Amino acid sequence: SLSQCIGLTGDLSQDQTRGEMAKQATACLIERAGMLKEYFSIQIEMTQDPDANPDEEVLTLTGLPILLDGHSPSPHSLPLFLLRLATEVDWSEERPCFEGICTELARYYAEIPLSETNEQGGEEGKGEETNLELISDSEKKFVQHTLFPALRYLLVVPKEFASDGSFCKLALLSKLYKVFERC
Repeated sequence: SLSQCIGLTGDLSQDQTRGEMAKQATACLIERAGMLKEYFSIQIEMTQDPDANPDEEVLTLTGLPILLDGHSPSPHSLPLFLLRLATEVDWSEERPCFEGICTELARYYAEIPLSETNEQGGEEGKGEETNLELISDSEKKFVQHTLFPALRYLLVVPKEFASDGSFCKLALLSKLYKVFERC
């Protein structure tokens, strides 16, 4: 259930405090379930818990938006996403609410897990060397073959980003052809 999932997050030392926070976050998400489903395809529903009392219903996350075909966010980040969705979004006004939900969705979908690989040193006495890589080889392939092509077709950059240095034009394919025609 969402309450159990949210209760897994945080550095709280007392289970009671964690449980209360999970209940409050769950109540917040129950209130906004209709809006989250309609505008963001975040589906939260009341379902029967097969392990508990048959009369007892639990809140269950049944759907998340597909932001990019072929990309699924890390399930390990789900409790933190739900907690932040309930606590970090300003639900009192429309624009800050939508911006907050979009920000939390972006954080959740953009998280790249840090993978640690240990390599044995070839020389004696060198011991173990820790190589911290941001992404694995399969994730590099995903970025190269899925993410970059999607950015190429779907990203619409505001014009002011060109002047403020956020984005810069490296080369135009048509100008590159002209350069190679001279050779």
